[in-house]
Amino acid sequence: MNLAMNHALNKTLSQEKEPLTLIFWGFVIIHLLAWTLVPFFIRHTLPMDSMEGYVWGQQLEWGYDKNPFLNGWLTALAIYWGGYSGWMIYLFSQLSVILCFWAVWQLGKQFLPPVYALIGVLLLEGIQYYNFHAIDFNDNTLELSLWALLILYFYKALRSNSKLAWINCGLFAGLSVMAKYYAIVLLAPMTLFFLLFKENYKSFKSAGLYLGLTVFLLIITPHFIWLVKHDFVTLGYAVDRVSSPPTFWNHLSYPWQFFYEQLEAFCPAIFLALALLIGKKPLSLPQRLSFTTFDKYFLMIVGLGPFICTILLSLVTGFKLRAGWGQPLFSLAGILLLAYLQPRITRQRLAVFVSLLGILLSLALVGYSLAFIRGKATSSANFPGKTLAATLTQAWHQQYHQPLAYVAGSRWLSGNLAFYSKDHPHVYINWSQRLSPWINEAELEQKGGIFIWEIDKPIPEVVLKRFPRLSKVQMMQLKWLRNKNLPPIQIMVAYLPPTGIS
Repeated sequence: MNLAMNHALNKTLSQEKEPLTLIFWGFVIIHLLAWTLVPFFIRHTLPMDSMEGYVWGQQLEWGYDKNPFLNGWLTALAIYWGGYSGWMIYLFSQLSVILCFWAVWQLGKQFLPPVYALIGVLLLEGIQYYNFHAIDFNDNTLELSLWALLILYFYKALRSNSKLAWINCGLFAGLSVMAKYYAIVLLAPMTLFFLLFKENYKSFKSAGLYLGLTVFLLIITPHFIWLVKHDFVTLGYAVDRVSSPPTFWNHLSYPWQFFYEQLEAFCPAIFLALALLIGKKPLSLPQRLSFTTFDKYFLMIVGLGPFICTILLSLVTGFKLRAGWGQPLFSLAGILLLAYLQPRITRQRLAVFVSLLGILLSLALVGYSLAFIRGKATSSANFPGKTLAATLTQAWHQQYHQPLAYVAGSRWLSGNLAFYSKDHPHVYINWSQRLSPWINEAELEQKGGIFIWEIDKPIPEVVLKRFPRLSKVQMMQLKWLRNKNLPPIQIMVAYLPPTGIS
């Protein structure tokens, strides 16, 4: 990788767009292949959030108990196209990443010289949110592409007042909200920037803005109708997720912890950027770049606004923040860093930068692989999901001589059984109609199913009373893959016989 990219980068000082475009797409292809194939061959099971997306996507609803519909729907599409091997789910994750790269590349060229815009994208590879943290196809990974595309078309809409740009803005705004409500921390700074500059007000006199708003409302309205009909289950989960004891210290500790975690994630990108300051070759840029007031405030408000909004939200409310929520916050970080540093690009500096980038990418891939191959600790990657599914499906067929239609229990265990079983039964999440409103318990009673749970999380007595025909509970032991010395996995299993079969 280093040799090929170094050769191409030697041509960048001319500021010609063609070699830079080749470098960009070469980088994108390397990233896409590496981070799709490595987890596919290294992992024995899907990541936890991807498995949850599969459970949701078994039925196309307008919402689910933790998130709106987009994650579940796209996971279902990935399985429809790629089958149950899981490779397409890994591909979908990386497609979201490279769409983010493309959007940042296009946006960066609006403010910076093409070589700066390119480096602004390459710096993102130094942030873990864009490589091994993006393997799990979930709402945070989806936001990488959706937020970057939304910012790009918002800028184009404001600059050109194009109907198509506004429609795309409405499309990606709606999809962002339907991936995760957290998108509000991006929409708020965008709204502030729109109102701050009077030159944006011309949009009120054109049809584009209203077309975009219409598209946005068309996308989100079905979900919020669903939400009302299902007792605001998703909002309830979101509130529970961030709730914490009402102490003054939480208002300070949670924002600080989140800030520190994001700084840790961003540090490798900062070190990569410093490589562009090494060397004493002649300057390639004759003077410092200048920005229009509009562009300067766009980068500051839209680029940094979501991060600041998140910190302020926790500071005011005492909400507990999760480190992974920072995943979509850094997409403009490379552009902002380049705009501030404005390094004089030379062949030597570019060669050092790309060499370090190649080393960093290689170390990330090797480190990710070795962490699971050595298997020193328990991990979802080494969970024997296929063994679990094959064993229980075979036992069901031998006893009842018909396909397994349902599995009930925790998302992880039930998801593994459903995904890797040849029957792909429907999952009844935690035996709860609130969490799985699409499950018909009368049909479950008729067709029967397997109930499965962790030994340290016993099945509630109320569930046993609802299903009195459940067989005697059995314990199943499974060994972790790769490291057989780890304590065995202990799983409790009970069978609900089909009607008429004892």
